[in-house]
Amino acid sequence: MLGSTSTALPCGQGRDGGSPATHAAVDLCGLDAPQSAARRIVREALAGRADDTYTDDVVLVANELVGNALEHAGAALDITLDVYDWGVTVQVRDGGEDTAAVPGKPPAADEDDEGGRGLFLVDVLASAWGVRGDSMGKRVIAVFLYRAGDADR
Repeated sequence: MLGSTSTALPCGQGRDGGSPATHAAVDLCGLDAPQSAARRIVREALAGRADDTYTDDVVLVANELVGNALEHAGAALDITLDVYDWGVTVQVRDGGEDTAAVPGKPPAADEDDEGGRGLFLVDVLASAWGVRGDSMGKRVIAVFLYRAGDADR
């Protein structure tokens, strides 16, 4: 179930008809700085493939997803990033099983709130996003379609 913009995605349309052009994954278990590892994996995978603004958006969302997993599920298990000709997917897995705990449309934070803006940023920056259960917990997935001028490929 993807939230945000309802977009028909060209899933499985990588360079060889089904695989991403680049796949990167990092096990975040036990890392002292899992958000730093998430930011690094995005920057490395998108280096030379996308412009700075696009890369910064993907970095910010990856950082927020890992932060949310740490805060709400106690740990971020892993992050995967797939780069396709049409865009990028970021998936962050945590051990929480309650997919309903992730709101489909995040409420706007009040002006005085110190937190509560993470999923709002994900909703604004990603082309689409959602949550899926899997055998180890749940994954929050963000999809970023390239727009004209985004890709330097």
